[in-house]
Amino acid sequence: MKNRPCSPVQFLLFLLMTILLTHGTVFSAERPEKILISGGTAGGAWGAVTEGVAEALRQSLSGTMVSTTPGTDATNFMRLEKSACDLALGVSSTGLRAIDGKDPFKEKAKNIRGITALFEEPFQFVILDKTGIKDFADIKSRNYPLRHSPNKKGNFMEILCEEVFRQYGFDNKVLESWGGKIFYNSYSESINLLRSGSLDSLSGCSPIPTTQFQELSGTHEVSILPLSEAVIDFLNKEFGTQKMVIHASAYKFLKSDVPTVAARNILACKADLPDDLVYEITKALHEKNAFLSGIHVVLKGMNPGFMADLGGIPLHPGAEKFYKEIGVLK
Repeated sequence: MKNRPCSPVQFLLFLLMTILLTHGTVFSAERPEKILISGGTAGGAWGAVTEGVAEALRQSLSGTMVSTTPGTDATNFMRLEKSACDLALGVSSTGLRAIDGKDPFKEKAKNIRGITALFEEPFQFVILDKTGIKDFADIKSRNYPLRHSPNKKGNFMEILCEEVFRQYGFDNKVLESWGGKIFYNSYSESINLLRSGSLDSLSGCSPIPTTQFQELSGTHEVSILPLSEAVIDFLNKEFGTQKMVIHASAYKFLKSDVPTVAARNILACKADLPDDLVYEITKALHEKNAFLSGIHVVLKGMNPGFMADLGGIPLHPGAEKFYKEIGVLK
């Protein structure tokens, strides 16, 4: 029996099926079956946000397994650069330092792209009232032997704190020459040292209100030191931070508003993730806004305009495409 020549309609159907099958093959080859997010440790805001983002993606990306691993700000960007993870939480200012090859990074990073801004955390310098320090200038004028914890060494919070000191005329070494001491501890470790009388102050970037500071104020009289407008302007230019005011209503122990700077926390990805996958991730996080808001109070500000502003981190093309589609980018 001879084969009959196919009709034009049959030929077009065959051609269409070939294109669809080919496209499907390419897509499945490029799209990873697993996505690893390097985020924060359990117990803090970063840990909760990491798991919230992961769950939002699990609900939206069928056929893709999403897992998480604990990390820190600088570590997460290092992992992205080495392709040791697919997505990472971090501070945009730290990401910019990685891209520029500034401390604590040894080389310029080329594998970092942005997906979405997540939330902002203001710089808070909490100090015991019994020190008599009302302003950073007081520390310098009195050559005060301050025992201070700027959080863990090498992360953005520690780098930011020492730059604040420099803007007021001293640094960590000068502080220690006055009899002071720098402790590189986490919030929880520093709170314990404050309670025991071994520490005068601690600083870092964290949500408003920070629970540990509220609890500390129940047993100790504390304040948050303000930054001057000149210092705020310098820090914003140097680190890509934004001015923020901590209103007196945020904490019972505050007597007035506190001007400071805020670090923008973002979700970044490695540059070679497929455009269509990053598009889906960005879209999923946008559509899961209500879900994410219920995960942690810091995520309540994830409106489209905020999401697309990553503090100078270059957007991944897939994310950029989505933001253009919804009209927040031209």
